[in-house]
Amino acid sequence: MSEHLGDSLHAYVDNELGPERSLEVRSHLASCAQCRHAYENVRALRELLHRSLRPAEPSDAFLRRLRQSVRRAEPNRFRRRTGRIAWAVGPLLAAGLAVAVMVPALRAPRGDLAGEAVATHLRSLQASHLTDVASSDRHTVKPWFQGKLPFSIPVADLRGQGFALEGGRLDYLGGRPVAALVYRARQHVINVLVWADPEAADSALRADTRNGVHALHWTSGGMTFWVVSELSEDELRRLAALLHEPPA
Repeated sequence: MSEHLGDSLHAYVDNELGPERSLEVRSHLASCAQCRHAYENVRALRELLHRSLRPAEPSDAFLRRLRQSVRRAEPNRFRRRTGRIAWAVGPLLAAGLAVAVMVPALRAPRGDLAGEAVATHLRSLQASHLTDVASSDRHTVKPWFQGKLPFSIPVADLRGQGFALEGGRLDYLGGRPVAALVYRARQHVINVLVWADPEAADSALRADTRNGVHALHWTSGGMTFWVVSELSEDELRRLAALLHEPPA
């Protein structure tokens, strides 16, 4: 199986494949690092959505407003048929409202980018797929992303400042493809997640910490940056300053 899994990957995660195809997918995952990394991303997103989705019931106020709207639109039919349709309106509204709640929930990961950035960092350490391109040369890493992402990313050589470039990979954050630049400071791996966001206004650096992992982020010049690591926040702030204004 030389090609990548494509839609079969999602079907495999959802247990929708037959035994023979499942064995083929399992065999492919054992030999293909790129599909294995995609599999881990799909599983992580599926678990996140499962935790985010919550059943919803229409509130009394919502039902009251709906009845008033129907009464104003067709008062005579409303009085004749209210009794007959009342049993059906509640479940239908509940289903409709559940869909309305699910749509924002599908976007919920973007509402907690700090949590997702930390999860992406931890996953990169555990999946044996830290880099797609392993190089300390920014002139090798930067061109590798060309044609793979619809934007150009800044890649800084900061070895002299204590942050050694180790390479980069493609990843996903907030439902979008991003560039992940990998740096190392002593024994600590640092993921720098970058994507273009031309409509976003510049923002000051903000910091968040989840389970001992620091996540710093800011937007500058139409680019959004997330710097994630177990390294101390002070050192990550120093790296963030260097990335914001790389040394000549």
